[in-house]
Amino acid sequence: MPLCDEASTQSRRLWVKQFLLGTVATLSGPRWIESVCADVTSTGPGPAVIRLKVGDIMMTNDSGQVVPALASVGGSVQYEFNGSFKPFTLTRVEANRFVALDSKCTHFGCGVGRYKEHLIGEDNSMPPQPIYATYMRCPCHGSRYDIEGRVFRDSSGQSTEPAQRDLPQYEFNYDALTDTACITIPGVNLHINSISVQQKGPGGKIRFKLVFPVTSYSTYEIYYQPEPTAPATLIPFSTTPGGMANQTSLFQTASGDFTAYVDATGPRGFFNVGLKLDQVV
Repeated sequence: MPLCDEASTQSRRLWVKQFLLGTVATLSGPRWIESVCADVTSTGPGPAVIRLKVGDIMMTNDSGQVVPALASVGGSVQYEFNGSFKPFTLTRVEANRFVALDSKCTHFGCGVGRYKEHLIGEDNSMPPQPIYATYMRCPCHGSRYDIEGRVFRDSSGQSTEPAQRDLPQYEFNYDALTDTACITIPGVNLHINSISVQQKGPGGKIRFKLVFPVTSYSTYEIYYQPEPTAPATLIPFSTTPGGMANQTSLFQTASGDFTAYVDATGPRGFFNVGLKLDQVV
């Protein structure tokens, strides 16, 4: 069963490590082959489940300070992983409730900004003081959405904006005990289809063939863990059965299955695929 991993958010980037997939081997060296009798298959194709440690998500405020982005209600961040998909927005709605939104405007499909304050005018004091309102706004035609992605409506329920429909909400779960948000992103695959054991790689090492789907214009890495609770380590891979494992990241311009070959580094272990996310500022 996949684990909700902690994801690093150093700078404005993070790697989302998904779907740990391990062998049942307990012996060392060449005994990998004898211990693994068949391909190890994942839980099956499906949408990506992105797992974020909420307390680790940081952002730069208007004063240039790096602060926790979701520490208080109204805190909001956006992430994107390629140019083909609009960013998704994660906002803290209540102390232990969040909402994850598709930020594609329901009007003409522009990218809606995160939930934040907007200057809407000045009051009648002397000197005049600025008046702010907090909402999500589309920069193309000005459609406004509230903290949960609902388009602004009048008392009769009719939209007051160019957009007529609310922003779609993604399936979302929050584990307060581990402070982990799990967001399901339709249309993005993030799992390992299969792992099979190859006889030997360069230098006589036991080699594994990993097959996993990639989404166009996204960047991936492969990680290894000797145990499920051990830190994940970036590992190099080869794109051919007999090639040197010296590639550390993958960027594809077309979606589809990708095959990577990795060398065994211990008697047993777990592999996972990482998808790079960029925080939108």
